[in-house]
Amino acid sequence: MSVTFKIFISTLLLSFSVAANAGDELQNGGDIIACPGLEIPSYRSLDLYEGKMVYNLEPALIDQSDYRVIVSKLIDRIEKFDINRANLYRLFLRNFQAETQMITGSEFGNIKDEGFITLPLGCELQQAAAQFRRPTPEGIKYIFNSAIWSNMSTMTRAALVLHEIVYREALMPKTGPATSAKVRYFTAYIHSTKMLNGSSADYAKAKAFAGFK
Repeated sequence: MSVTFKIFISTLLLSFSVAANAGDELQNGGDIIACPGLEIPSYRSLDLYEGKMVYNLEPALIDQSDYRVIVSKLIDRIEKFDINRANLYRLFLRNFQAETQMITGSEFGNIKDEGFITLPLGCELQQAAAQFRRPTPEGIKYIFNSAIWSNMSTMTRAALVLHEIVYREALMPKTGPATSAKVRYFTAYIHSTKMLNGSSADYAKAKAFAGFK
């Protein structure tokens, strides 16, 4: 990889932190859990791990070969209680691929927006994605680490994409969340058996806890 390309990536990632202070970008990272493997790490969803360990949200996973189908079915769960939010998320999903830039041959620096986190013993946090508060002039909204993405399971990809979709809504107000903790909670809730089998009152409490109306 050329020195010029390394400088470009470093500048791009630094822009998230600089712009956060300027008000254009706010805490907007997508983290993944990386656990040691023989050749490559095993990647897990931070949102779903925390959801289970911290909030007792047992995932009701969807087995599909396409992450977009999984995310669409997760949005179906929202539609039962909240058709406006479901329509918003479907719009974000429909435009997701066109607005995404996969970055190859590079490591992402950490965007320190996590707040308190819980990790399995022996594992670490890695920055897998980030998003601009507003798309670039070239129409780029999200950037993803291609090497990490390529080695994630379909379900983990779906969880990360839904995380970015939820985060996108959270960044819509002028004052976004201080950390991604509530975004991770809401992503885990949407995946959970509680969401699948719960009531509209349960959903209302979850979205209020996550800071959504």
